[in-house]
Amino acid sequence: MQLTIEKLPESRIAFFRNVGEYGEKQNKELMEAFKGWAQLNGIFENSTILGIPQDNPEITPKGECRYDVSVVIDKDFQVEEPAQIGTFSGGKYAIFLLDHTKEAVSEFWGTIFSEIEKNNLVIREHPIIERYTSQMIANHLCEILVPIR
Repeated sequence: MQLTIEKLPESRIAFFRNVGEYGEKQNKELMEAFKGWAQLNGIFENSTILGIPQDNPEITPKGECRYDVSVVIDKDFQVEEPAQIGTFSGGKYAIFLLDHTKEAVSEFWGTIFSEIEKNNLVIREHPIIERYTSQMIANHLCEILVPIR
C-alpha cells in the first residue's frame, strides 16, 4: 500500500449530501448525480473530488448519517443548485493510493489501523476522506485520506 503525507489547505467546496445509512449503492448514486452536475457546470475535468462521511455510524443513528460528495472550487465560482457551498478544513493527511474496487477498499479497511501504527502516526478526530480526480476515476483509482497530527 502506497503511503504519502500531505498538508491540504482549507478550501471552498461545492457539495451534494445524502442523509441515511452509508452504503455502496447510496454513495455510488450520489457520486453519479454529482459527477453529472459537475460536468454540466464545467468543473469535472481537472477537479479534485472528495467523498466525506460526516458522521460515525457507531455513534450517529444510521438514518441520520451524512455523506457529502464535493469538489474543490475557486472563490469566484457561482454554485448552482442542487449543490451547496461549504468549506473543507484541510490539515495533515496520510494518503493511501488504491484500486477503486470493492476488494481493494475492503482490504484497506482491514489493514489501515495497523499501517497507521506501523508508521508511528496518530489519527486526528476528523473524517477519513476519499479523494478522486477525473484522471483517477478513468483509471479506477482512488485515494483514502486519513487525518493525522
